[in-house]
Amino acid sequence: MAFPDDFPVPQDQGGPGRGDPVGGFGGNPQIGQDDHRAVVRSAGKAPVILVHGNAGSADIGGDKWNMSQLRERLVSNAYPRELIWALSYLGTSPSEQARFDDGGFGPQPPSPHTNNVNEVREFIDNVCEYLGVDFVDIIAHSLGCTLAYSVFRGLSKQGNFDDELKRWNRVGTFVALAGAFRGLTSHSRGEWVPNGEFINELRKENLGGGGETPFGEGKPRTPGPSPHNITYFCGIAEQDFVDTQSPAGPLRTGFLQGAINEGEFLGFQLTGHEAIIKNEAFFNEFLRHLNRVPPVPRVTITADKNSGNYNSSLTITLNIDPLDKTASYVAKRVTKEIRNNVLGEEIAETLNGSLSNGQTLTLPTDGMWEVVFSADGADDLQRTYGVGIELIEVTIITDNSTPFEGSLNVMATTTRGKLYHSDDSLAPQMWIEGANTTITESKVIYFIAIDSDGIASPITSKAFKKAAAPPAAITATPVEHFVAKRIGLSEYLAYGQQFGFTTPIRLCLLNGHWVICPDS
Repeated sequence: MAFPDDFPVPQDQGGPGRGDPVGGFGGNPQIGQDDHRAVVRSAGKAPVILVHGNAGSADIGGDKWNMSQLRERLVSNAYPRELIWALSYLGTSPSEQARFDDGGFGPQPPSPHTNNVNEVREFIDNVCEYLGVDFVDIIAHSLGCTLAYSVFRGLSKQGNFDDELKRWNRVGTFVALAGAFRGLTSHSRGEWVPNGEFINELRKENLGGGGETPFGEGKPRTPGPSPHNITYFCGIAEQDFVDTQSPAGPLRTGFLQGAINEGEFLGFQLTGHEAIIKNEAFFNEFLRHLNRVPPVPRVTITADKNSGNYNSSLTITLNIDPLDKTASYVAKRVTKEIRNNVLGEEIAETLNGSLSNGQTLTLPTDGMWEVVFSADGADDLQRTYGVGIELIEVTIITDNSTPFEGSLNVMATTTRGKLYHSDDSLAPQMWIEGANTTITESKVIYFIAIDSDGIASPITSKAFKKAAAPPAAITATPVEHFVAKRIGLSEYLAYGQQFGFTTPIRLCLLNGHWVICPDS
């Protein structure tokens, strides 16, 4: 567990971790509440709470369902660690369901939401209080989606929905990845039954314009000291463990009516279910919807010169709103090189200081200048200027308008210099020399060009999606599937009891496992 010493850690009130403090991570354990609140004011971004799914955790080592990589992607996109929080609500053995020996999942538990809703609600409240904010953005995965939604909806430990427990006012943007808002299969139990009492009641809300996205865009604003509208983003990994169990209906189980609903094939069954919280291209899909309602008044910074080529002794005039704010700047004249596949830079000159609205910064020396303007409550303004020199341009020429099949050769061109490519945004990026690279799965590809004088292009990127491949299918009885070793004993018994041992059933080969076909 890694929380600041003065953060009030909730006690787990149900499920496998009952009776112990919740685990997880949050903020910077080396500093206290006052310093965390200062970072929130400076960053100007809504804090983020990550809610893991079933058989997952916030950060237990080696757990492929944990939220650690998602945290690192946020950090690499200018989120201070002080703003990122996550709890482990399933104890030290993060599972409320059995796992088969082949890696598949067993029956879902009947009441995972009522088991864990209290500590999740308390954690959200405690983070808001600790950071001095009225609301946060929430990114949830799998069970975490409906669990977080249960908190907003006011689910009590007794299993009913209570107006006093509702927390719609606590969320700015809700990102739900691979959730099951319409339940799982008709053979599920308890809270997971499609069209069952819990699932149907979960999505009924009279407040905030009602529907499945209360207080959403175009609807009434949330109550409380900071009224706002909620942004809903629902992402599904098509044909993953949850999506293949979707009941028939106008919407897939991972979508909400009125939400921004996006789906992508990221691998069959468990592969896709894991990839949706780790795939960079899909991360970029929902990143732009975060911080729709920042926790402090926005400050805007604009410069009268965009990135580009300029004559010697360049002057840049800064405009700041509100007018009484000031912005700091750091300007570096740099050259760059790739050494041992890592991008490095050499700083030849540095300027720093602060500017008020209408004041100017002069870049006196010829070269490539990277300038960052920053202010409390504002997004950093970053510019690259070629002063007395010509900057390099890179263009990725491979089309990404439609998903590709099999493999794809991604190519780029440059106005000069050597091209390098990378397929990872997490620091340190590893760069390989070459104007093209071949991919076999959904990825974001980056290119940079550097000339012999160390002048470099901006890093240019493009996201590519792979099309879903149809699964192989075989129709046979559970007995025949078992004899052919497509299924194990536990699946044989489950299918036999469900369909009859001599009734033909259609199984599809998904990610190396034979499962009930999605269209069966």
